[in-house]
Amino acid sequence: PISKGGRDIWENVVCACFHCNSRKGGRTPQQAGMPLLAVPFRPSWVEHLILSNRHILADQMAFLKHHLPKRARAQA
Repeated sequence: PISKGGRDIWENVVCACFHCNSRKGGRTPQQAGMPLLAVPFRPSWVEHLILSNRHILADQMAFLKHHLPKRARAQA
């Protein structure tokens, strides 16, 4: 947790609603008995564009899909 000196980086931060974040408190998800639904990761620049929910035209999406890393987690 950031409250325990953890870094504010992609691999260490996850989204949670107010209720769940309050329940977790300053503990790790494991300590709080709250398993992660997905492993945090740093997106590539292509994944970032796709995940940022921009209006991407079909030909632009085809270009982006072609440039996704082979093991990309983002689904285009």
